[in-house]
Amino acid sequence: MLPTRGRRARALAGALLTTLVLLHAAAARADSPDGGAPAQPPPADGGAAEPERPADAPAARVTVGLYVNGIRGMSLRENQFEVDFWVWFRWKDEGYSPIESFEIIGGQIDSREGLVQEDLDGGVHYAAARVRATITQNFDVSRFPLDDHTLRVLIEDSEHENHELVYVPDEANSRLDPTVQVPGWTIGATRAVVGDHEYRTNYGDTSLPSNSKSTYSRFELRIELERQGAGYVLKLFWSLYLATLIALLAFFIKPTDLDPRFGLGIGAIFAAMASAYVISTSLPETSQMTVAEKVVMIAIAFIFLSLVGSTVSLRVFSSGREETSRKIDTGAFRAMLAVYVALNVLVLL
Repeated sequence: MLPTRGRRARALAGALLTTLVLLHAAAARADSPDGGAPAQPPPADGGAAEPERPADAPAARVTVGLYVNGIRGMSLRENQFEVDFWVWFRWKDEGYSPIESFEIIGGQIDSREGLVQEDLDGGVHYAAARVRATITQNFDVSRFPLDDHTLRVLIEDSEHENHELVYVPDEANSRLDPTVQVPGWTIGATRAVVGDHEYRTNYGDTSLPSNSKSTYSRFELRIELERQGAGYVLKLFWSLYLATLIALLAFFIKPTDLDPRFGLGIGAIFAAMASAYVISTSLPETSQMTVAEKVVMIAIAFIFLSLVGSTVSLRVFSSGREETSRKIDTGAFRAMLAVYVALNVLVLL
């Protein structure tokens, strides 16, 4: 029995020694700088992993400019216009591609072509592209047809907030091509500006507070448009003014001549309503009372008053007071014409 007990003791001692050797080897590999499996897989390209952007790093400054080749399809009724322009970006910071991440605010890009990307002196990156876009903009038509407007082309970066990327306007080079024309309008000043726009929402991401907000740098090119002279106003209102004048001429017709005396006013009302329809086809659906609609309402009111005056004159004439009837006609014509002209001047100025 003793020999057997000795063999077991030797076997147990050998097992313990082997275990100690293995544990020592494992500890040595763990302490070795290049031993064991890596804590994380290396980058796919075999190089060093790109360092993350420090939280307190300043925002990248990206210079933005626009050169407008053309403006077409401007429609007050549809609240939109089409614009063809070159847009360019200049920046130094790595890890950005503003030509790929910019978007048109309030519009859609119909085409993007002629992409140019190159590196300039001083470590500056440059990218440009020709863009055609349809932009929706709510126009204030309360002064129509004496209205002036400012077209706005708005650009934001869709990926980086303003603490990461800030636009800087290229004011010296942002402008319109000299051949750009907008029918019916005179192009005024053009200005490139930059500001911040805040979005007060978490976009449905419940991991963020409901009062979350994000702020993006926004580039804006403003193009001033002014109406060309008084030609458009006269073209729009001449038939309305003529109808009102014809209605007032009824005061020179004998009150008992009912057909021409009252027919002129009734025909003038239909002409005024037709003019109102033509004006409405040029305007968007809105609750605003425009200058043009005020002019139409004034005309209809005075045409109606001319019919009232004719009725009073007829009643006085029928009672045998012909001289009084003539005085009513003369006085009504002069008073109505003077007040009508004065009200139109007041509304149009």
